[in-house]
Amino acid sequence: MILGRIALFLALLLGVATTQMPEFWQQYRQRLGAAIDELTAIVGQFDKDAAGQNLAPDAAIARLEANADPLVEARGDEMKRILARLAKLRRGAAAFNDPNVAGRWVTLLRTFDPYIAERTYQTFQPAIPATPEGFVAGIVGFLVGGGIVYGVGLPIRHRHALFGRRSRSKAAEPYAEV
Repeated sequence: MILGRIALFLALLLGVATTQMPEFWQQYRQRLGAAIDELTAIVGQFDKDAAGQNLAPDAAIARLEANADPLVEARGDEMKRILARLAKLRRGAAAFNDPNVAGRWVTLLRTFDPYIAERTYQTFQPAIPATPEGFVAGIVGFLVGGGIVYGVGLPIRHRHALFGRRSRSKAAEPYAEV
């Protein structure tokens, strides 16, 4: 009986927690867009500077990396990292519009940015889910929570079948007939 109550509690707890996932992803998406905007501005300025020197962006990066000055060389490495991160963030942002839910999750996991997620979590504001996605997330969390407790409780419920019953002597029973 108590196991059923624990299962219900855990199922409700996970159900409520997972209903917040769509709101977290929405706030993550907003921060992702802001990061993309900022990196795009940095890359745009770099491209403009490279064009001012009659260089393609790749040639400008190569020139920076070939420079003997460590500061200039580091700037070339940093620009390569910025371009790679911008491409990754753009793939992540595009995944939010993917109608294939499984494909969306796979892409989001591959392009997940821990820094953006950490900053999102620090300012996260829970919300009541009013979308079908929030409802589905709550149901999934409820079922997972209940399933975990049910699975953990199986050995407890079937302990007699697994380990056998303990035999008691008649003298040990409080109301044994004499």
